[in-house]
Amino acid sequence: MTYYKSKRPVDGKSPIWVIVDENGNIINRTPNKEKLKGLDKEPRKARDTRKYRKYTDEELLNYLKRFYDENGRIPVRRDFEYNPEYPSFMTYCNNFGNWNNALKLVGMDLDTIIKLGNLENNIQKGRQAEIKVINHFKQHPIDLAGENHNSPCDGICPNGKSYDVKSSKLSGRNWLYWSFGTNNKYKDDIEIYYFLAFNSDYTKLEYAWRVPGEMVEKDIFYIAKNAGKGEFNVENMKYYDVTDKFKDIYKMK
Repeated sequence: MTYYKSKRPVDGKSPIWVIVDENGNIINRTPNKEKLKGLDKEPRKARDTRKYRKYTDEELLNYLKRFYDENGRIPVRRDFEYNPEYPSFMTYCNNFGNWNNALKLVGMDLDTIIKLGNLENNIQKGRQAEIKVINHFKQHPIDLAGENHNSPCDGICPNGKSYDVKSSKLSGRNWLYWSFGTNNKYKDDIEIYYFLAFNSDYTKLEYAWRVPGEMVEKDIFYIAKNAGKGEFNVENMKYYDVTDKFKDIYKMK
């Protein structure tokens, strides 16, 4: 068996040097310099063999399931780029329209994960808040952030106003507060902010505020839990409180 060194994305991270066999399978994910020394780079033909072969839709979906079974997490785009162990990212886009459509078919898309209650990172927690805001409208808004968490704003209200959703867990010791990150170069274009305040472990939504964009000048908007603490607190934010609209949907106590 012949071995090569090859740069591959491992565990969703940027490409690193690994050792592969002549079939393109990774046999050592963390080789030291001594083990890499003397190995030739993996031939391009070997890297591209899997990339350009034709797959059925069923085969492509099975590769997504295989990745999850082997890695214990949902695959991201870079896992399927320049990785001969799996079909290319663009193959999924060509067959299913986009990457997210493929994930939906195996229940691995972001919204499905959130509906199942699996919140493992900030992107998922942020999307949970966006979904709550979408569902509180009587008419559906335009959702701009569903497949693009880097969108300049999260959506357009039914009345045509742009809005952005921010979420925060309860923090602090001497005094308790929520901190909402609002650092956005498009901040001046956002007309409405929805601030969703969760408890300390993100299992319960405690407050929701609908705030005019002109109120949000700083890159972090703090709201204190106790009256009289900080510039903004639960007491003086009552005018902007829309928590009741969310209570009807999520049966919060």
